[in-house]
This record gives sequence, C-alpha cells and structure tokens, in this order.
Amino acid sequence: MGYTHYFEGLTATAEVIADAQKIIDASPVTVCGPGGQGLPQLDAADGLWLNGFEAADEDYETFFLRGINEPEHPELGAFCKTAHRPYDVVVTAILISAALHAGSTVRSDGRWDNWGAGVALFERAVRPLTEHEAIGLERDVERMRPAADARQLQA
Repeated sequence: MGYTHYFEGLTATAEVIADAQKIIDASPVTVCGPGGQGLPQLDAADGLWLNGFEAADEDYETFFLRGINEPEHPELGAFCKTAHRPYDVVVTAILISAALHAGSTVRSDGRWDNWGAGVALFERAVRPLTEHEAIGLERDVERMRPAADARQLQA
C-alpha cells in the first residue's frame, strides 16, 4: 500500500478554492498543475487540480478535488497517492480546508505525524485550528491505522 489520502464526498467549493489559493501562495514548495506542469487549476465548477513539480522529480499522482460539475470519470476525486513528495504538504492542508468546510472526514494511510507540515501550512495560510477541530482531524486520519498500532497506543 502506498501513502494515500482518501476524501470521498469532499468538493472544491468557493470557500475551499479561496483557502487553496492562500495555501498555495504560502507554500514552501513549488506546486504545478496536472502532470506536474503548468499552473494549478482552481475552479469551483471543474474542481481543483495540482501536482508537484515534474522537472524536479517532485510529482506523483495529480491531486483532484471535485467541483460542482460531474467529472468525466466519477471515480476521480476520491483519493490521491502523493508518495510523501513535497507537494503532500499542500494536499494535506487543502484536505483540512475541504473537510472543515464540509463538516466531513478525510482519511489517510499515513499517520497524523505525517500531516504536521500540512497542519502548520493551513494554520499559517488560513487560520489556526481549534482544539476540537485538531482532535477530530487526528481521529479521522488515524482511523486507518492497523489494529496492532492501535493496541500499542493503548498500552
């Protein structure tokens, strides 16, 4: 299994697009459009499309967050593998925004520790998380951890 984020049902609303622009502007990494080239595409109708910088070998799968229009391939916009590439910080920060605006959840087969840079970027670019929001997000992300890891935490 790769390092994958799951976000079924989340969409790129106008509020999420506004936050995404702030996140990209504040990002310490170069973020490109689909395929790691050009500019990120941010549109509430057609969705949000971005990737890492291909020329620096910082790209992996294109992150697509659905807009209000039905995509040509409905299975798109439910998950993204970033392979821990630098653009993951932007993806996690945007997923935080989308989850908070939707009052919904996001899951990952990474650990909450892997989201630290994304949380910091979100808080720097958009706003600080409340304690309740941070605990809820951590619970959602950690939900996918194997049972052995959960038992170790309880010990």
